[in-house]
Amino acid sequence: MERIKNTPLPNQYRFFPSLFTRLFCVLLPIGLVETLGYATPVGSTIAGLMFLAVLQIGDDLVDPFADTIHDVPLNAMCRTIEIDLLQAIGDEAPEPLQPVHGILW
Repeated sequence: MERIKNTPLPNQYRFFPSLFTRLFCVLLPIGLVETLGYATPVGSTIAGLMFLAVLQIGDDLVDPFADTIHDVPLNAMCRTIEIDLLQAIGDEAPEPLQPVHGILW
């Protein structure tokens, strides 16, 4: 479990999507000014916020094994595998991990 959790991902997975998304958000009003006219600031802000939200989701997915609420419940998965293996050989198995405030860690 620790080996999977501590395997680093290249910095390019964070740097380039962030760079291109921010560049797109800066250049978006230039492309929309002819179409939207005076509504360009509002339209480009809404579109930019949507792209930045997708970027944030991508940042959360880059590190899926950290200990935040957005991540894969690796401890619970390992406990389930442990329980299954112990039951298969006939040993006493521990209780499965329970959610804490609705979040399974």
